[in-house]
Amino acid sequence: MSTNVQNLRKSQRKSQWTTAKHDHLTPQYILAKKRYNQEPHSPAEISWFIDQFTQGHVKDYQMTAWLMAICLNGMNGVETAALTEAMVESGEVMDWSTCASVCKDINSLHKVDKHSTGGVGDKVSLILAPLVASFDLIVPMMAGRGLGHTGGTIDKLESIPGYRTQFSSGEFAELLLSSSTDGSDGSRLNGAIVSPSVSMCPADKRMYALRDVTSTVSCLPLQISSIMSKKIAERPDSLVLDVKFGLGSFNKNVEESLQLAQGMIETGELCGIETSALVTRMDSPLGYAVGNWLEVKECIEIMTSKEAALSELSADLVQVTLALAAQMLVQGNKASDMKDGVAKAREHLFNGQALKKFRQMVSAQGGDLATIDFPEQYAQSKFSAEVKSPRTGYLTSINSLEIGLVGVKIGAGRETVDQNVEPTAGILFNKKPGMHVVEGEVLAAIYTERGENVVANAVHRVLDSFAFSDDQTTVDLPPLITNFVTSEGIEDFDQSIFQE
Repeated sequence: MSTNVQNLRKSQRKSQWTTAKHDHLTPQYILAKKRYNQEPHSPAEISWFIDQFTQGHVKDYQMTAWLMAICLNGMNGVETAALTEAMVESGEVMDWSTCASVCKDINSLHKVDKHSTGGVGDKVSLILAPLVASFDLIVPMMAGRGLGHTGGTIDKLESIPGYRTQFSSGEFAELLLSSSTDGSDGSRLNGAIVSPSVSMCPADKRMYALRDVTSTVSCLPLQISSIMSKKIAERPDSLVLDVKFGLGSFNKNVEESLQLAQGMIETGELCGIETSALVTRMDSPLGYAVGNWLEVKECIEIMTSKEAALSELSADLVQVTLALAAQMLVQGNKASDMKDGVAKAREHLFNGQALKKFRQMVSAQGGDLATIDFPEQYAQSKFSAEVKSPRTGYLTSINSLEIGLVGVKIGAGRETVDQNVEPTAGILFNKKPGMHVVEGEVLAAIYTERGENVVANAVHRVLDSFAFSDDQTTVDLPPLITNFVTSEGIEDFDQSIFQE
C-alpha cells in the first residue's frame, strides 16, 4: 500500500469519525443501541463513548454492560476498527512528524512491526527486530510481559543486566532514530523493543480489567481491538501478525486463529495500516529453550553462529523468524516476494548483520554488552535436574501447554501480574519431536531457584509432557506455518520459499 493511499485513508477516517455531532448521545442511548442490536454503532458514537469513559463520565458499570452487549451481539468490522481507533486516541500516540528535526527523511522511512498472539518458547522478536532493522527499516516494537503459560518478550530482555524497556513515545522515537553508541559504524538504530508507554491506550487498560472479571476476555471484537490498539498507537506503515494455534496457544484450532487473523487484518487496513498474517502451529515449544535468560542465550547463539542457526533444535524458531522477516521486507519494499525476502533475511542472519544490530540495540537501551559477548558467564540457577528418557524410540511431541505451566511453577513465568520472574529459571531441551532417543538419554534439563522439591516435581511433569513411538513411520510432523492471510483472503502457506 502506498504512503499516499494510507494518508488518504487516515484523513478520511478522521473526518468521518470525529466531525459528527454528539448532541443526542447519552450512555443509555449507546447501551440500548447495542443491546437491541437493530443497527450498528456509527464510528462517531463509539468514539464519543470511549472518550466519555476515559474522562470518567461513563461509569464502570455502564461500560461493563456495553462490553457484555458486544459479547452477545458482536460488532462488524467498521465498529471494531472504530473501537480500536478510539482506544488509541484515548492516550499518547506516536507522532513521527515531530522527529523531522532529528531525521529529515522520517516520512519516507518505512515503519513496520510484528505482533504474536503468544506461545511457549516464542522468542522470535529477539532475532526478528534487529534482523529487519538491519535492512534500514524502522521497527518500533512494543511488547508485553508474560502471564500464565506464555512468556513475555519484555521479561526476556530484562534478564540482560541494565536493559531499559520503559520510554515515553517521544523518547522511543528518538531512540529508534539515534546513532550507534556501541563503538560500531555509527549507523541509525532503526529497531528497538520496549514496553508500551503507561500513557498509551489507557481506555484499553481499564476496559480489559473489567473484561477480566466479567468473562468477556474471549469476545472476538474486544480481543481484536485490545491487541491492535497498542500496535496502531505506534502508527506504523505496515504490520505482520503471527497468529498461533495449538496446545500452547490461546486458540486451540486453526479455524479460530484464521478468524482472529482476518479480523485483525480488517481492523488494521481500516485504520490505514497494511496488515498481513502468518498462521503458525504452537503444539510444541519453539526452539530448545523456555525461560527468560535461557531464551535470550539461544537467540544470541543463533545470531552468532551459522551452525547454531542451522541446528535441528532451533530449526522451527529460525523458520518462523525468516518467514515473518520476509513478509516485513516485502511490505517495506526491501524484497520482491517472500522467497526473495527469506533469502535476504537468511543472509543477514548468517553474515552477522542481525547480531550487530542486536548489540547496538542492547547498548542503546542500557544493557550490558558483556552479557551478549560472553553469555556463558551468566549465573545459573542454584537448583537443576535432568529429565531422562524412559525408553528407546522416537519423540513424537512435547506438550507446550504443560511445559509453559511448569515454567510458571519453577519461576520462569507468572500467575498474576504482580509476580516477579526469575531470569535464570527455565527448561533446556536436548531433543525435539521427530528425533530418535535412547533409554536413559537426557531429554531436557530444568533450572530453578525454588528448591529441590520444586525441581523434582518439574522433572515428573516435563517427562509426562513427552510422547514417544517405537515406529518412525508413525511420527507425523505437520507444517509449522499453515496459512498466509491478507485482506484478499486465506492461502495455504508456500513451504517452497525456504528452498535455497
